[in-house]
Amino acid sequence: MRRLLLLLLTPLLLAADFAPVRPGVPLRFPADHGAHPEFRTEWWYITGQIDTPQGRKGFQVTFFRTKPGIAADHPSRFAPTQVIFAHAALADPARGRLLHAARIARAGFGLAEAKLGDMDVKLDDWRLWRGRDGRLHARAGDRDFALDLVFTPTQGVILQGEGGYSRKGPHAHEASHYYSWPHLAVSGRLNGKPVTGTAWLDREWSSTLLNPGAVGWDWLGLNLDGGGALTLFRVRDGKGGALWAGGSHRAADGRLTVLGREDVRWQDAGWWESPRSKARWPVRPQVEYRVGGRWQRIAVTPLMPDQELDSRAAGGPLYWEGAVTVPGGRGYLELTGYGLPLRM
Repeated sequence: MRRLLLLLLTPLLLAADFAPVRPGVPLRFPADHGAHPEFRTEWWYITGQIDTPQGRKGFQVTFFRTKPGIAADHPSRFAPTQVIFAHAALADPARGRLLHAARIARAGFGLAEAKLGDMDVKLDDWRLWRGRDGRLHARAGDRDFALDLVFTPTQGVILQGEGGYSRKGPHAHEASHYYSWPHLAVSGRLNGKPVTGTAWLDREWSSTLLNPGAVGWDWLGLNLDGGGALTLFRVRDGKGGALWAGGSHRAADGRLTVLGREDVRWQDAGWWESPRSKARWPVRPQVEYRVGGRWQRIAVTPLMPDQELDSRAAGGPLYWEGAVTVPGGRGYLELTGYGLPLRM
């Protein structure tokens, strides 16, 4: 649901030369870890929290691939038939603000590529890939921070929605192919020093997502203590209500509950106002979800209030995306469309 900067390149109407998302299409691995260049856009999105001698920090590494709509047989080798974008961020409470870096390039020339068949996407010296031993690897950063991390799966993937077909609106084409990989054990280095932690991978590909009536969304992904995993989201309309909602809950014993539109309640709370953008963000929401006929309520606490990313100067959106904790778990929260409605 997130991957905002790339979504700004995505038209609201399904284009005829992009592959549509359809229900009943089985996901296959390892092929679906790799790229899907026939779709308009996709992303590999890893978020997590690491423990250091200076305390806990949050991090994000995201790679995007987009197909701008230029014909693949364009005669120019320089035509951007595929574009790769990458973003990395570090939430350090000792600093109080996000450190972040971004890169973008047309695919090709050995500089940027999203491979087929398995996870391997690169942009200059940034890279995210799956090794032969099944572990994921990520390298990203800039002069302010450097991430060199390894992610060891401890559980299988979660197919979101109906077997990986995840609705995001009232119309069937407002959907993505979507799976998550929770409880990744993190090892590696931050700025050359050893770290450990836990992480979460989200993978989505689509050719259209948001309904025209949507102004933004909220998304929450949590690694729960004991091995459970929780995904919650809502797409908001102009009045702040839920145009669509959903998610999933996988218990520690592996039982999966797919959460529908009526199984998620989201209450904005704990507002924080950015001193830069003046946007107000509900960084401490109260969220409820229903499993087995019973409602569960969770209170979200950010690792630090200021995890705002303002990419408007580069043509991107204003959004809040950061590390959070809940009683019995930790993960990431994403908020869009609060400063200004999100426009594609």
